[in-house]
Amino acid sequence: MVNNMKIPFSQISTTGQQYSLDLQEFATEKEIFSLQGMVSLSCLLQRKSADRIFLQGRIQATLLLYCDRCLQQYVKIVDSKLSFICETDGSSYHRMKEIDLTTRDLDIVQLEEAVIDLSEIIRQQLYLSVPQRRLCKEDCKGICSICGTDMNCNPCRCSREPANNPFAVLAALKEK
Repeated sequence: MVNNMKIPFSQISTTGQQYSLDLQEFATEKEIFSLQGMVSLSCLLQRKSADRIFLQGRIQATLLLYCDRCLQQYVKIVDSKLSFICETDGSSYHRMKEIDLTTRDLDIVQLEEAVIDLSEIIRQQLYLSVPQRRLCKEDCKGICSICGTDMNCNPCRCSREPANNPFAVLAALKEK
């Protein structure tokens, strides 16, 4: 268990060190997601050079999200593997004048100082695990735009067309 979530590069060995972090409380933006239970990070940190660290591990958490269609809260389980390189500006890799990025380059995290902040890694990974379209289920029917009924629970009994719909004339022609 790690109490200090910031680890200087100088304290990480070249053979690698295992770190585990379990957090009961973690600050999040509640309108995006909140957490249910504990967040766990277990990782292996290995120093490749004075300004480059290899991180490989796993993060586990349970997120509470709100569905974009029906506004009901639902659970999303996060169990993700991590694998990337953390490096500082001192790396000779970034001194090149022109860089063509490869897929491998996208797994490099640029740090301002030679310190890995495990809480920041957790924060970033949790936000990356939130889907762009948050749905409680793929076939979520959402809420009625007229009466506000959750159509997953109850059928909507109101007219599907608003009273002042300018396209009502076209719908009537289509029915003929």
